[in-house]
Amino acid sequence: MKYFVIAISFLALAGCANDIVDIEQAVIQQHNLEDLDADGVIEARERCADTFLGANIDNYGCSSVKRIDDSITLKINFANNSSVISQTDFEKIKEVSDFMSKFPGSHVTIEGHCSRQGSAELNQKLSESRANAVANVLKNQYGIAAFRVAAVGYGFDKLLDENDSPQAHSKNRRIVASLTGTEQSTAMKWTIYTADGL
Repeated sequence: MKYFVIAISFLALAGCANDIVDIEQAVIQQHNLEDLDADGVIEARERCADTFLGANIDNYGCSSVKRIDDSITLKINFANNSSVISQTDFEKIKEVSDFMSKFPGSHVTIEGHCSRQGSAELNQKLSESRANAVANVLKNQYGIAAFRVAAVGYGFDKLLDENDSPQAHSKNRRIVASLTGTEQSTAMKWTIYTADGL
């Protein structure tokens, strides 16, 4: 009788053990809970893989996206009826190059504008030539990729000053670098391991 009770107890325990195994097998992990790029977001929710380590990210593991929409007016002194850029004006064009190097997702349209002196046809061609000259400096002198640079001439269609004065003509003769694009910025989290100068 004693052995019979032990045998029954053993079978009961064995049955419980089998039930536990069955429960464990029934719970199957459906989602990948790994964090392969160590940004604090599990793979099941990750939308931006390989985030830069330490970047400030959203709930989906993506760093903030910066919209680029800016324009720089370049005060380049072209000689009358000329599209030749003097060496002294290269530094002004370098400002655009520096910006584009900092934001590799940016594109630029170089706009050429003229004053209302001379024929519309002449000014249209002149504005195009001047815009192309600046665009070529960006590409050839400063190494900005051609697909990121466009040039357009507006002649005197977009005057800043409608007056017929030397001051108005000077204001209307201009080159504008219109910068656009979307840039994936890497805003960094502050940690106790981060310090200026290190």
